[in-house]
Amino acid sequence: MDLTKAIDERFSCRRYLAKKISNENLDKILKAAIKAPNAGNLQSFRFVVVSKESLKEEITSACLDQRWMMQAPAFIVICSDLNALKEYYPKKYELYGIQDTSLAAQNIMLTAYSLKIKSCFVSSFNEKMMKRILNLKAGLEPHCVITLGYSKESKITRRKSIDIFIEKK
Repeated sequence: MDLTKAIDERFSCRRYLAKKISNENLDKILKAAIKAPNAGNLQSFRFVVVSKESLKEEITSACLDQRWMMQAPAFIVICSDLNALKEYYPKKYELYGIQDTSLAAQNIMLTAYSLKIKSCFVSSFNEKMMKRILNLKAGLEPHCVITLGYSKESKITRRKSIDIFIEKK
């Protein structure tokens, strides 16, 4: 896979085919996720893989009822074990949890792309609902949901000029 091409062509997919993702491909995606950089190499991220329709329905409701999500055959809810981080980083454990899960999310989305599976990063949800739905133990904090599936759409994401983002000193 050409990484630059993957970064250029990856987009937030919101229209999926009704085609299941193989367990083999899900395993490849999750193996890439756990290789993400993380604070102190504590590997505090946790992944909840959801394909059961009734559970997807509840998660979609928790995600401010973004109905397009139901088209995706699989969700990965990325959580952080804040208890593990808090022990080593008592002042910044919450920030590191967010950073670690974000890095894992990027690995998930790029690996999915390499397998011709599209994705979307969903960060808008009711945290209390999500914790209840997934029956997360104390200290596990959900940070994002990645929808995964084969796309019904193709897009080119337009970006602003690089000059807007860079300050050289």
